[in-house]
Amino acid sequence: MQVTPTASANSLSEDHDVMTATEAVAAVARAETTVEALTARALERIAERDGDIQAFKHVDPDYTLAAARAADLRAERSPLAGVLVAYKDNIDTAALPTGYGSPIHEGVQPARDAACVALMSLAGATTLGKTVTTEFAHRHPGATANPWHTGHTPGGSSSGSAAAVANGLAPIAFGTQTTGSVIRPAAYCGVIGYKPTFGDINVTGVLPNTPSFDTVGIMARAVDDLVLARRALMDASLPALAAPEAKTLKFAICPTPFWDEASADMQQLVEDTARALERAGATRVDFDENGAFVDLVKANVAVSGYEFARTLAYERLHAMDRLSPILRDGRMTDGLTHTHADYVAGQRRLAAARVQLDGAFDAVDFVVTPAAPGAAPAGLGHTGSANFNMPWTSLHTPAITLPLRRDSAGLPLGLQLASRRYADDTLLAAARTVLDLDLT
Repeated sequence: MQVTPTASANSLSEDHDVMTATEAVAAVARAETTVEALTARALERIAERDGDIQAFKHVDPDYTLAAARAADLRAERSPLAGVLVAYKDNIDTAALPTGYGSPIHEGVQPARDAACVALMSLAGATTLGKTVTTEFAHRHPGATANPWHTGHTPGGSSSGSAAAVANGLAPIAFGTQTTGSVIRPAAYCGVIGYKPTFGDINVTGVLPNTPSFDTVGIMARAVDDLVLARRALMDASLPALAAPEAKTLKFAICPTPFWDEASADMQQLVEDTARALERAGATRVDFDENGAFVDLVKANVAVSGYEFARTLAYERLHAMDRLSPILRDGRMTDGLTHTHADYVAGQRRLAAARVQLDGAFDAVDFVVTPAAPGAAPAGLGHTGSANFNMPWTSLHTPAITLPLRRDSAGLPLGLQLASRRYADDTLLAAARTVLDLDLT
């Protein structure tokens, strides 16, 4: 079944009834609408549009509307009043169940919110619902389909979050990334996906996958919305978004070791973006990763496998037979075959590689690289390759994917930008400049 989503290829909604989070905050501040009105309309859209897509796992209209009314009654307007947020179902919420994408934990009600949920709520955001995740944020797919074509994967593991934003159901959705679980589904669903520098966003209350890599990420339809959420999650000293002139930027193409896996359409998008940046005055330089990618796959597999097998110790003990075959016989078995010596060697290699990559970024502001091998593959039994995301996640750098083009079949293509650790503000500003480029 073909579906026309509400998010266009340049990330701006074609549905004028769907505001970005930044627009909603401004509308509430001007008394043009209320939090309750925005929330009621969002719940209507979920009821109208989510049947085929199944982006949401849990929605409680009574709870959400009550929270919206309470927001409208506050004596002082909160900075995020009017912002509706959907949270991936591996992020704990005290008011809604959190099942981690597994029947083992179906209907479990956490005792407290994850830190990221509580921080957004403290800033005045309203929780809209919980979105579908793959099983334990791994590879076994959930129920979600791609809003652009329901016969294609939405990616994973933050599948529901990406689909919710793409289908105009939520202006902002939170996901998590351990390899490519924010960037890849955002690219497949044609929205903006942002994975911060590792550790920037507090992960307390988020189900661990691989603690050495786990990162909370954000999906939206505007870069401004990412900055809005980032300031709430961290602190208000972070700068407001100011897109730099292209002529002030230095960039490079970084093919990573997986360039041959990129489709012709994806390779063309990378090259066209580089040429557009040069036409706008940006300086293109050669990128030397300084040896950071050497033995990176081996180190990633050793660390992620070793940690994940121990993260799910409870499930191994009590419900091994209820895990999917791909998790039980694949990832789990792989993790248990790695020794502690393998794990330590992997951690040492990654620590050294991060320093090497820091040095490589001395010469550039950001690199341009594919967000995925191509558009979303057909079929719902898999979530696609995360190879183009793995280097940046393993090395703790920030990354963002921008929906800049559609392929020959009309499916979104996402371009990934990455930068040095803790250069998130610079990366987000550069991303806003790239979104304004003429790629023709």
